Amino acid sequence: MGIVLATGLFFSVVRCQAQEEISAPVAMLRDYCRDSTPTGYSPRLNVLTLAPKSNLHYLFPLYHALKDEEKFRKIYSDKGFYDEVSQYFAFAADYRTALQYLVKGYDTIDDATRKKIYRTAAGLENVVHADARRYIHLAAKDRKVVMINEAFSKPLHRAFTLSLLADFYRMGFHYLAMEMLNDFPDGRLASVGMNSGYYVCEPVAGELMRSAISMGFTLVPYEDTAAAVHTADQRDSVQAEHIFDVLRKDPAAKILVHASFAHIGKKPLPEGHIPMALAFWRLSGIEPLTIDQTDMTEESNFAYGRAIYQAYTTKFHLTEPSIALVNNAPVNVTDKDLYDLSVIHPPTTWLDGRPTWMNLNGLRQPTYVKSPSKDVFFVQAYYQQEIDQNDNTPWQLVPADQTYTPGGRTPQGANRYLLYLRKGKYKIYFRDINYHIVTSLSIEVN
Repeated sequence: MGIVLATGLFFSVVRCQAQEEISAPVAMLRDYCRDSTPTGYSPRLNVLTLAPKSNLHYLFPLYHALKDEEKFRKIYSDKGFYDEVSQYFAFAADYRTALQYLVKGYDTIDDATRKKIYRTAAGLENVVHADARRYIHLAAKDRKVVMINEAFSKPLHRAFTLSLLADFYRMGFHYLAMEMLNDFPDGRLASVGMNSGYYVCEPVAGELMRSAISMGFTLVPYEDTAAAVHTADQRDSVQAEHIFDVLRKDPAAKILVHASFAHIGKKPLPEGHIPMALAFWRLSGIEPLTIDQTDMTEESNFAYGRAIYQAYTTKFHLTEPSIALVNNAPVNVTDKDLYDLSVIHPPTTWLDGRPTWMNLNGLRQPTYVKSPSKDVFFVQAYYQQEIDQNDNTPWQLVPADQTYTPGGRTPQGANRYLLYLRKGKYKIYFRDINYHIVTSLSIEVN
């Protein structure tokens, strides 16, 4: 059953314009890259990467994207460029700018159709909303396999999956299969680091993996290692095989799968493509419960969904992740039928330029650190134990959190940086705009 927000509306598209002015630190970084030559910059680079010289460098891809935008737009296409840059701002923990760049790559609808969507949303009745975590808990109780997705540029989705882990572990889901995990021989699964997987290097993804390890989950990398040369169907088929391998070895296993986008679709996609969830169902005979997060999060993952989300959250002022119900049955507001459940995330609330959902449902607390120098641009917090176990260096480790957005509620706010941290000991690295370490500081969060 669907809420008819999408059905029957004909729309034309135009190229989307930038939504907001970029923040002061991003403008500073852009101007610096255009006017200077950042340390490590290479005019010969033809692919944006987070790991030059086998070390993590969270500003490196942004240097090149901002300095050589025209070149990389030709390499990636306009939409591809905006998607890539959005992901690298998310890696740098700048969620606001990640969303801004994501939207630049969208087509968008005309004003007349937008007004129709708003009128339709305003007239919706008999819709109730259930707490998404509780609803998913009840829906998953008798399932062997549950699949939930994410959009690469939205760490919010990883934060929500993290919030489900404890309940799922108590229900007997002791395997966590993640597309982002490194499935090559050098994969690092016992602890979090650069070789754990490329997307694990995003700080919230790192926290998702750390939490799963600490709870006792067995981590399952299931990506197709030959994806670069395989067709989409072949890739999804291999992914399904890898997940089914867990059940072949442990028939009693219950598996939570964290994937991306429509890989968790349960119906053929355009041109007959069989997504991973459907391939798994056909292969194993086990129907997975599938949960979408990508359609109904702010900015959605396509222009039409973005307008529906804005209209819907104008009508319904949600404050927590929710499932829409009509006559006690879950519905997908965008009228898609690929998934069993659709999570509607509320619009982000902000504290000093950073999303409050970064508290990870209460696991972390806002912690301010004061800049020791006017040269500081980027602030990173690493777990002290991980630093100690890595020869006292951060080069291949994933920060607990990081930011270049200064702020605070005092006149000295411009010299303070807000980080979201669990209780524990950390080493804070203060870096300049060239990513050089200015100084470091050990702190304990109580």
